[in-house]
Amino acid sequence: MTRHFLRKIGVLMGLAAGLALSGCAVMDKNIPGWAQYRTPDRSHELRLASSSTGTGEPVLLIHGFGASSYSWRHIVAPLAQKFRVITIDLKGFGDSPKPRDDAYSVYEQARLVRNFILDNDLKNLHIVGHSYGGGVALAVSIYLAASNPELQKSLVLMDNIAYPQELPEFVKVLATPILGPLLIHALPDTLQVKALLKKVYFDDKLIPQSAIDHYAANLAKPNAKYATLTTARQIMPSDLQEFSNNYASLRIPTLIIWSREDEIVPLSIGQRLHENLPNSRLVVLNNVGHAAQEEKPALLLPHLLDFLEAESHRAATHP
Repeated sequence: MTRHFLRKIGVLMGLAAGLALSGCAVMDKNIPGWAQYRTPDRSHELRLASSSTGTGEPVLLIHGFGASSYSWRHIVAPLAQKFRVITIDLKGFGDSPKPRDDAYSVYEQARLVRNFILDNDLKNLHIVGHSYGGGVALAVSIYLAASNPELQKSLVLMDNIAYPQELPEFVKVLATPILGPLLIHALPDTLQVKALLKKVYFDDKLIPQSAIDHYAANLAKPNAKYATLTTARQIMPSDLQEFSNNYASLRIPTLIIWSREDEIVPLSIGQRLHENLPNSRLVVLNNVGHAAQEEKPALLLPHLLDFLEAESHRAATHP
């Protein structure tokens, strides 16, 4: 890159940070709320990209904002030794369709994932959701508890959205009119991804170039930037506080895993979630960032495997 180009990038990023801090993000308030999604339907159906490996009870892994099933790459093989591991790409991400519509909310994603579960006849199901995908996992679990309670055995939530909170700066930037589209199209994809991963990781030295390259390639796919911008504007439903009243009735065994150093979704969210989910256990990890499955999978895996194995065995011995 030329010095002139780098200077322009510095000015743009400085402007973005200033506007983010001044609260110029505009969230989409016109999307349907939970009341409209309470009864899921089959309209506007699309096929989510997925893969499956291993045998046994199914474990469905749901990735976070800006990521894809690639984010689970370090834990699929260990889990697949005892479970059938299924990864999906949410609408707008990875290899899934990216239609130019206005339906990218947590509730819309949950509707699609719930229908994926029914279409694939997944029983004795364990759902694992991270970040934005954890919000999706919560909504999917509430769907299943109401309509198909026999299908799901357990839930794992990792550093996920659950209540109204201060938006991360990068989401504020993407949701800022004019500036968000300008930056996502003007800045090199690798630069955008690296800046985001520095917020995700606790130790920036652990960010692999292969991950930067992979996510940058995803961002370069047709309509990927549109999907990212639209998701950013819809990432925090306006009725999220009202929706959270459903958590107290969700009684499936739930493991909540959080990083003490998370810069994106603070630990206080996980603690509040633990208080409101009646059958939950909270594990707090140290010296790792927002995505333990990417940064330090060896730190995450023992907790994840112990919980899934225990719930699988308990359900088998005490139907």
